[in-house]
Amino acid sequence: MRCWIALHLPWLILEVFRPILPPDEAAGMTGGAASDALVVMDGERVRMASAAARQAGIVPGLRRAGALALLPDAILRERDTQGEQRLLETVALALLRFSPQVVLAGEHVVLVEVSASLRLFGGLSALCRQVGQTARLLGHASRLAVAPTAAGAWLLARQSSGRQHRHATDLARLCALLDDLPVSLLSEAAPHLAWLEQLGCARLADLRRLPRAGLIRRCGQALVDELARAYGDAPEMPAWFLAPLQFEAQLALPARTTQVETLLFGARRLLVQMAGWLAAHHQAVHAYELVLEHEPLGRRTLPPTRVMVRLAEPGAAPAHLLNVLKEQLARHRLETPVLELRLCVSQVVPHEPGNASLLPEPGRARQEFVRLIERLNARLGEAQVSQLVLHDEHRPEAAYRLLPYVVSRPAPAIAGAAPGAIQASSKVRPVWLLDSPRPLAMQGERPVHGTPLRVLTHAERIESGWWDDAAALRDYFIAADAQGALLWVYRERQTSRGQAAWYLHGLFG
Repeated sequence: MRCWIALHLPWLILEVFRPILPPDEAAGMTGGAASDALVVMDGERVRMASAAARQAGIVPGLRRAGALALLPDAILRERDTQGEQRLLETVALALLRFSPQVVLAGEHVVLVEVSASLRLFGGLSALCRQVGQTARLLGHASRLAVAPTAAGAWLLARQSSGRQHRHATDLARLCALLDDLPVSLLSEAAPHLAWLEQLGCARLADLRRLPRAGLIRRCGQALVDELARAYGDAPEMPAWFLAPLQFEAQLALPARTTQVETLLFGARRLLVQMAGWLAAHHQAVHAYELVLEHEPLGRRTLPPTRVMVRLAEPGAAPAHLLNVLKEQLARHRLETPVLELRLCVSQVVPHEPGNASLLPEPGRARQEFVRLIERLNARLGEAQVSQLVLHDEHRPEAAYRLLPYVVSRPAPAIAGAAPGAIQASSKVRPVWLLDSPRPLAMQGERPVHGTPLRVLTHAERIESGWWDDAAALRDYFIAADAQGALLWVYRERQTSRGQAAWYLHGLFG
């Protein structure tokens, strides 16, 4: 049996002009407050009013002159249906992270078919919480409903209150909930409400009891079909929402700001959309760019600030992407206010989802390490985070390179390597090599480091470097001092003084 989650955005008409902001983020904005008396007009009539306007007595249907008489300082805006559709598509794009089957329904409702996603996201309750949280991150208040039919979930979501969700996981429970809903919720019943009221048909249960043939003659086949689809008596053929082939999202901030922390409000919304787009195309992002558009300085247009984020390993989790971006933004100082954000994807790769096996994954520790490296790169700069990479060379001081950290770095090509060069010797090597070999004093024929050293191993001969004018002709030994500390020393086989010279090159732990 299918499982549909319906997400209803009851205040979308208002949220086009002022999205919901958490208190800490709203405090960082300048140029307006979330409590302003906003009124959205549909022609000369009030379509929707904010909480402050409703407290003043402004209700839907009131004329423009009446609204201004009650609240002269009210902010009047003409309804933006195109903006509502854009925001609805933004929500649908973000919800693709939970399921590839998303539907844009009427009356500001987005439907998500999640029967195949329940186990992946921890069950129905956990998935509903994540869907509701996604709507809040995008700046919307929402109502949720669950049903085994798309039309049933759509009806339940529009009737749900803000504190109580209507969930039906089987047809019997769905029929019981639908029976109590008013007939006016059916879109096809709108032209016939007066006639149905005369018959005393107020609920869907009353409508179902009417003779089917007579209802079709009086109201048409469409009303009967809509009712049948809601109750699961007829098949549904939803029109799936398709993600665009390319991703580039922009967001005009509710008010200008110079606080980097406040910019995370908009960046979070854009990253949630990008996560949905990545999931829809089975991709992971390797690099993306956040562009900050500034307020003009007088008559001069300022160039945008570009924040490039490169990940050590491709990722798609919005929380992790936001953490890395947060470290990058903390390094920028904004001298002029920011008006708009734009997020662009620079590099994507095919995404390989993690294994959902019973046993724990051995690579989990590596994932946490990679995320640490990414945050260090973002906070300190890529040039400050390095790794040692083996170099195909016999001379110990040239057997490694210090390079910027890159996950899964391929074995580097060796420029100028000797013909027939092989990997570094498999013999014992100290972990601590000195930056440059240190000359040792001699006591007779024995080298001295604090005390005369005792050689413990046979010579390991290294002859290399003749091709780059840094020839090394050395015999390496492991030696011990009087306290038993192990040292890595070598004897230079050719010296200008004509006698053997000894050097300390490394220390064993």
